[in-house]
Amino acid sequence: MLFTIKELTSWLGQSIFELWLYIVTLFVFSILLAIKIELPESMSWWTVFIPLYICDGCVAYFSTIVFIRLFLAGDKRLAATRTLWSFCVVSLVAAYKVLLCKRLEGTSSYGFAGIHVPVFILLLMLAIRSCQGD
Repeated sequence: MLFTIKELTSWLGQSIFELWLYIVTLFVFSILLAIKIELPESMSWWTVFIPLYICDGCVAYFSTIVFIRLFLAGDKRLAATRTLWSFCVVSLVAAYKVLLCKRLEGTSSYGFAGIHVPVFILLLMLAIRSCQGD
């Protein structure tokens, strides 16, 4: 069973534009990842993850713009909750990517269980959010 766009945006707390950004950057990331795997010495892992970091910055910037517009429109509660949710998601995803890059480069001694903690927290937040009714 597939979700509709309305259900997906409601459940994830992201707009269609943000979802589109994630899809495009995952496509570019997958191309860079294939190049890195085929030619290991061609680039570092930080270079492979650059599109994902740019996406995080764009989503944070977009969330800031939406916050300002909602705040000026007078919907302060929605502005605060949407911005808080977006920045929690962006910060957890960015922390995961940084920890993973450090591990792949060999500069960190964290185990993979410790690296995946931000993903587990994000999944817990999504589970709680999905149980809330609109």
